Amino acid sequence: RELVGAGKDIESAYWELVVKDIQDTCKLLEPIYNETDGEDGHVSLAISPKLANDTKGTTEAAKWLHNMVGSPCVYMKIPATDESISSMKEVISLGISVNATLIFCLPKYEAVIDAYLDGLESCGMTDLSKVSSAAAFYISRVDVTLDKKLEQIGTTEALDLKGKGAVAQAVLAYQLYQKKFSGPRWERLENRGAKKQRLMWASTNVKNPSYLDTFYVNSVIGPHTISTFSVQALHAFMDHGILSRMLDAKVSEAQDIYNEIEKLGIDWSSVGSQLEHEVLDSFTKSFDNVLECMQKKAMNIYSFQKHV
Repeated sequence: RELVGAGKDIESAYWELVVKDIQDTCKLLEPIYNETDGEDGHVSLAISPKLANDTKGTTEAAKWLHNMVGSPCVYMKIPATDESISSMKEVISLGISVNATLIFCLPKYEAVIDAYLDGLESCGMTDLSKVSSAAAFYISRVDVTLDKKLEQIGTTEALDLKGKGAVAQAVLAYQLYQKKFSGPRWERLENRGAKKQRLMWASTNVKNPSYLDTFYVNSVIGPHTISTFSVQALHAFMDHGILSRMLDAKVSEAQDIYNEIEKLGIDWSSVGSQLEHEVLDSFTKSFDNVLECMQKKAMNIYSFQKHV
């Protein structure tokens, strides 16, 4: 009501409300951020999904929102589209921390890591310890798409691979993480105070009722990773989850599964592109729905004020 009364358009009002929410959340989590020397206590603020294919627009939005929030623990949440990966490098080089989201396949994940490393190398700051990042790699959504393709193939070999592909790919993603964040290039950055970009498992909720409800969370536990949980999934894990380092326990088996799926004619990058488009489309619809809801509220305020 205050923002509409001040003559703000709907999208401007939206961002003012969002920035205030994020600032309040940052204040709650800043003690954790300080206690852990910036390792934890981060709050993500998503760039408009409408800018996902606009490199310059994403970069400018990230700079503006980071400045508006004004907290060291805020992450700019940027989708891993080809255009936005270019933005990540630029944003990180400016000392702005990034949550790289919508990663569904290994080539995209490697491009996200490279954008982080390139950004750190281009950053003019002497001390890089205040810049950090997380890479959100999706799990269960991948199996939903893979399982449909395996069912369409229909052979015994294909059906035996159902429910195995997403975790296999996650295991290989962790191997890639370990490889990229070691060696001379990384050591030079680490000497400047750089933090490793943490691998964050998204979409860990089980979508197939025939799978154990803690299946994905159990399978991707490993050092320096983050798991995202729905409240329901967290309760399930606390009740009967298995807390054990599984992420690098069966690497060769994971590679075999990954290769077998590929041999059946399923292209991992195509699956990633399909999911990227589907999820980005759903994010855009959600964004539009929020603005539409706010527009209706604004119209009610206008008519109320007119009536009064």
